[in-house]
Amino acid sequence: FSARMQAKNFGLGELAALAEYARAKGVRVYVAMNVLLKPGDARAAGGLIQRLARMVRPAALIVQDLGLLPVIRQAGFEGEIHISTLANATHPSALAVAKSLGASRVVLPRELNLDEVRLMAEACPEGLGLELFVHGALCHCVSGRCWWSSFFGGKSGLRGRCVQPCRRLYRQGGAKGKPERLFSCQDLSLDVLTKPLLDIPQIGSWKIEGRKKGPHYVYYVVTAYRMLRDQPGDPTTRK
Repeated sequence: FSARMQAKNFGLGELAALAEYARAKGVRVYVAMNVLLKPGDARAAGGLIQRLARMVRPAALIVQDLGLLPVIRQAGFEGEIHISTLANATHPSALAVAKSLGASRVVLPRELNLDEVRLMAEACPEGLGLELFVHGALCHCVSGRCWWSSFFGGKSGLRGRCVQPCRRLYRQGGAKGKPERLFSCQDLSLDVLTKPLLDIPQIGSWKIEGRKKGPHYVYYVVTAYRMLRDQPGDPTTRK
């Protein structure tokens, strides 16, 4: 039930040990169940949530399918529920709905510009936090709401099986054309906007997308954004 189900993911036993290690280091662990469920999935999803609640005890679950929220509580999970960017909460009314359903955080879509982010923050209900992507891969479609991979072979991106056809090389103008990445977006990097983001208190977390990235990538990118967060007035941090 993760949008990264094709990655080499942790088993529950491994994840439980890593989550315990993270807690000892003061680090919060979130588990993504950010796909759309099909009619026969509720029982299996509920069973997985029960095991997560018992074995892993993550600080939060990240979900796209709003129908999963009552299942999460019925399964006995008492941690936070975060609404994924895939849920496309693009207007203030969506934040009110998220709060009414029991969410404690909404991850804003990457399509919003800074002015729109401010409007969302101003309308954010009390007790609901916001999270914003600042770095990483971009989907050519609206927050992953894409059926291209499904059309190519039934591997739905909304079910975590995307084969990323937008990242492939294509020829324009027949077989003699030069192969180009016609649909691939450049990756997101909001380093130049981090300073104004610090003035929006409702944004309690910056999100770095790490699509199957290794430990060195994680370390250096997180370190860079921590410097931008902690030393916003130091021009040397932006070189």
